[in-house]
Amino acid sequence: MGTKLGPVLVLSMLLVAAPNAGAVWGGHVDVTHPQVGAMYFDGNDDGSVTADEGGCSGSYAGRSKDGDADVFLTAGHCIPPPELRSMFPPERFSVSFDGDATDGVANPIQVTGYEQMPGFGRDFGDPHDLGLVFLPAGSAAGLTPVQLPQAHLLDRLKAAGELKFLKPEIVGYGVTPVWDEPGPTFFVDGAVRHAGTSVVSGLTRATLLFNQNRHGIGTGSGLCIGDSGSPQLFPETLTVLSVTSGGNLQCNANDANYRVDTDVARSFLGEFLTLP
Repeated sequence: MGTKLGPVLVLSMLLVAAPNAGAVWGGHVDVTHPQVGAMYFDGNDDGSVTADEGGCSGSYAGRSKDGDADVFLTAGHCIPPPELRSMFPPERFSVSFDGDATDGVANPIQVTGYEQMPGFGRDFGDPHDLGLVFLPAGSAAGLTPVQLPQAHLLDRLKAAGELKFLKPEIVGYGVTPVWDEPGPTFFVDGAVRHAGTSVVSGLTRATLLFNQNRHGIGTGSGLCIGDSGSPQLFPETLTVLSVTSGGNLQCNANDANYRVDTDVARSFLGEFLTLP
């Protein structure tokens, strides 16, 4: 689900063509995944960022292969395309690993560069929805990076009968939908890192699918607006299975998350990160 829809108009304009993805609702306030952070855009160009300038979630994925940057993994639709780079220069973006930015964004790290996965949005069978954000080398010191999976991990889990109904851990900074009040769904909170679980319902060549209906086989938590780019982790590990990519605007049905174990994903990631 794209950015938080209200806070930063310019960033929302970037994502109008993006899948609808979002934040963790239900679950609990997270204190065990400090390597999961949020990305902010200085919309008013005042040299600082606030909670309402938050856009997407993501995770620290380690030092770049060349050693020049710490790398933040997120969704491709969170990254400005090359033709808009002059409108959205890296220095107006920041990443913070502050678990609760509602009282101010602590220790924002200025972005030095970013890369959107080539081919983003041009193949309906594979949205190429990955993005990498580069931070100064050492700026994420003290954080344990998430781990990328081995090639075709999800295919092997499916073949072994271990994938369907798996409950990956989901972690992000998105909003909480309110369904039970009169009128259309509205959203509250955001800017606080939450964690929960969701239920795997299927696999495509590019995406890992979740059933996040709060009834039936749902777990009582799911992804919503603001969780775009957040990692889905193999239970009780830091191994990333996918990143939040798309879902429905009500945040209460199926959710599609972009795989990081495919050949095409690894080809992009391997340009900048050391792969297992």
